[in-house]
Amino acid sequence: MSGELERLLAGSKGRPFDVLCLGLNSLDHLCLVPGWPERGGKLRTERMEVGGGGQAATAACALARLGHRVAYAGVRGDDAAGWEAEPALRSWGVDPAGLVIKPGTRSQQAFIMVERDGGERTIIWYRDEACRFEPADLAPALVASAQVLHLDGHFQEASLEAARLARRAGLVVSLDGERVHPGSEELVSLCHLVLGCEDYPQRLTGEQDPERALKRLAGLGPLWAGRTLGARGAEMLAGGELHRQAGFTVEALDTTGAGDVFHAGLLHGLLLGQGPAPALATACAAAALSVTGLGGRSALPDRGQVARLAGRGTP
Repeated sequence: MSGELERLLAGSKGRPFDVLCLGLNSLDHLCLVPGWPERGGKLRTERMEVGGGGQAATAACALARLGHRVAYAGVRGDDAAGWEAEPALRSWGVDPAGLVIKPGTRSQQAFIMVERDGGERTIIWYRDEACRFEPADLAPALVASAQVLHLDGHFQEASLEAARLARRAGLVVSLDGERVHPGSEELVSLCHLVLGCEDYPQRLTGEQDPERALKRLAGLGPLWAGRTLGARGAEMLAGGELHRQAGFTVEALDTTGAGDVFHAGLLHGLLLGQGPAPALATACAAAALSVTGLGGRSALPDRGQVARLAGRGTP
């Protein structure tokens, strides 16, 4: 771990929350299918489940499962799906202290078809654009009550304001990089940890070579800059050194939420005082274990499970 990260975590020790996760929550409808249906045809699902989803919300639940004190900030509508958000968070031990209700709006929902062999999933989602988390919805005192702020990149203006507040309050700021919009470079520059999906560094920087793109991403300010590679693992640049971690072999059922749990695992490693290489192994182990169940939260691993699996992939 870099000296800056150690200093920030030491200075914020004793705050009410270890992590505040800000971003999306969703109600997910999942079905396990033997293959892709024919157009206009019918296909019997082998299993059907309904559960909580959304990047930041799932990361929050995963962190709580790993034994951390976690708060969530986000938004929901006043529809039936929205009423499921708070109980779903509380069931994992997450405090929904920053969950805001937008009257007259509809919450995000997703229909997810998961193919039985290999766990590949197809997502059809809906979110009412009026159901947005705005800068005015932020509670500065809640931001200052945590050691780490984790963002999923949604609600850009609110994320920027939260990152600014967090920097002033001495938090470590983490970003799950996926979306690239005007203002994304500024958001990255406010973050200490930025790991994105496989092509995020290239899309953000315009540099097509992955290694050079990571260097340009790190040049924007993050101390840890990396990308996930699906079943192949992840790579991260920290302190000028490129760390690579191979994926762990598991019997995958559903890859939904694996990236969200990866970020929870990385922050778990950070909060344990791990350096870049072991934290990357911890993140990959958490993500691998999460794909053994149907839905993003049905197989969230505990601390012992992650430590045992991660130990197989580190010296």
